[in-house]
Amino acid sequence: MQLLTQNEDLKKSGIYGWTLPAHWNTLSNGTKFNTCPNAGICAAFCYAKNGRWNFSNVKKAHIEKLELVLNEPDKFKQLMNEELSKKKYINKFIRIHDGGDFFNSEYITNWFDIANANPQCTFYTYTKEVSQFKHFEKLKLIPTNFILIYSFGGKEDYLIDRETDRNSDVFPTMEAMESMGYNDIGEDDKQSAIHPNHKVGLIRNNIKHLIKKMGNKSFSNWQTKS
Repeated sequence: MQLLTQNEDLKKSGIYGWTLPAHWNTLSNGTKFNTCPNAGICAAFCYAKNGRWNFSNVKKAHIEKLELVLNEPDKFKQLMNEELSKKKYINKFIRIHDGGDFFNSEYITNWFDIANANPQCTFYTYTKEVSQFKHFEKLKLIPTNFILIYSFGGKEDYLIDRETDRNSDVFPTMEAMESMGYNDIGEDDKQSAIHPNHKVGLIRNNIKHLIKKMGNKSFSNWQTKS
């Protein structure tokens, strides 16, 4: 199993990624599992349920990762720590989740353990699990090399403070993004974690039917009106 991968965009910036299948999935034993329990309007526009994500080999690989996390969490941590001990990851950024999210507190703390064991790496993630992470923030349990970007478009948008939290929103146009004071990180995703402007702007994905569905609203606009 290849734990960490690089798509074309991440490779350009020297970022490695870990991902899960998005939203509802059928496990190998036939049960249904939701990796994104706080997904809101974002589920209607999710690029991680379209295109190559539906290829049988891609879906199979993502389900295997999910089942590793669910059924063998200690093995997951062991394998990840062994992988990250390789020299190629020194001073690299690890993006957690291109699809999926932190579906429970055990999975979150497993990633905290991995981050604490690998201070040579910087971990970052977009998440809609705002209340869980705010709880861990309050307890001061989030590793210093684990950077959160709270992502609009979920059921807990009301907990995100645009002015103090590092946060992201998806916009229909660059003009709409800039008018809200958000910074475009399209050319280098790790800027979402380190740029001094904590407002992370993303332009909607170039998928024809999703563009039509989204119209001229941002994710936060859609969630507010849903």
